[in-house]
Amino acid sequence: AAAVTAAATVAAAQGGSPSSPAPSPSAPEVSEELQAELDECRDTICWSASSVSRESLRDLKNLQKPPPIVKEVFEAVALLIGHPDRKWDGLKRMIAGETFLAKIQKLNYQQSVTREQFGKLREYLSHAEFDEEFIKTVCVPVVPLATWCRAIGVYLSKTKFIDGQEVRPVAGAGAASPPSKHQHHDYVPSSDVQMIFDPDISLMGPRELRHVRELTISRSEVGSITFHGETDCTGLDFARIVRLEVGEVLVYPDSSRKPPVGTGLNKAATITMYQCWPPNGSKLLGDPKSQERYKKKIRQMTEAKNARFIDYECTTGIWKFSVDQF
Repeated sequence: AAAVTAAATVAAAQGGSPSSPAPSPSAPEVSEELQAELDECRDTICWSASSVSRESLRDLKNLQKPPPIVKEVFEAVALLIGHPDRKWDGLKRMIAGETFLAKIQKLNYQQSVTREQFGKLREYLSHAEFDEEFIKTVCVPVVPLATWCRAIGVYLSKTKFIDGQEVRPVAGAGAASPPSKHQHHDYVPSSDVQMIFDPDISLMGPRELRHVRELTISRSEVGSITFHGETDCTGLDFARIVRLEVGEVLVYPDSSRKPPVGTGLNKAATITMYQCWPPNGSKLLGDPKSQERYKKKIRQMTEAKNARFIDYECTTGIWKFSVDQF
């Protein structure tokens, strides 16, 4: 479900509110709309930084030759935190360092990023492959760092460096499709938690498998996908076709194996996702206006991914939307 995963990633904030730079005392007055955009950037930067953990980066430190986009994301991170070594061995030492997480969580990007650094960052962010949705198909643990870089780029382009080319925002980052030659990746399921099927297809014979109505695939406390109408489940390798994680839904992550629209699982569906908490959730829970503003943001993000927004509740973390195809 490449059309919706970037929005899902941004929405599934898991709390935490690392410090972010305060606005400059000499900053000019900004419009309410711009202020809302800047608040969104700060929230995304905080969430992204707090989502990175040593556990999520552990496997990356063992890679001898990473995918090019993975190395590029770490180069952009190194640029922002002032790490000089852009070779992979040097980048691995960077993420293994004791202070790495603190550096990204406490970076005073408004003050520390120079015009030269910003120019290089904007160049990274302009690359077609530097796209959260595409990166998700290559290496999920890197997505928060890519989002962190982009949100900082957007923030600085609207405040400190407003005289250059605009940086594509996180919510619209999936609009540009990466070159197809980079989209063929072997997908290995990332979780051992079993998916639940309703109706239970394990009890069906060959004839019944060809006509499964309103098939729902779910994972406890994660979410569900309901495929509307009749689905032919014969021979479908669900473990490789469907990825359902907290804040992420992917159907046919390898686009080269995607069947025509209306066949297999490439069809109309309704997705319900749990634990999609907003950044700084405790603050939003006490402010109805902030809740409504965040719900509006989720609606816009959903529609930007060619999906139909159904509902979102800050208090429950449940987000529901539908798609015509994957």
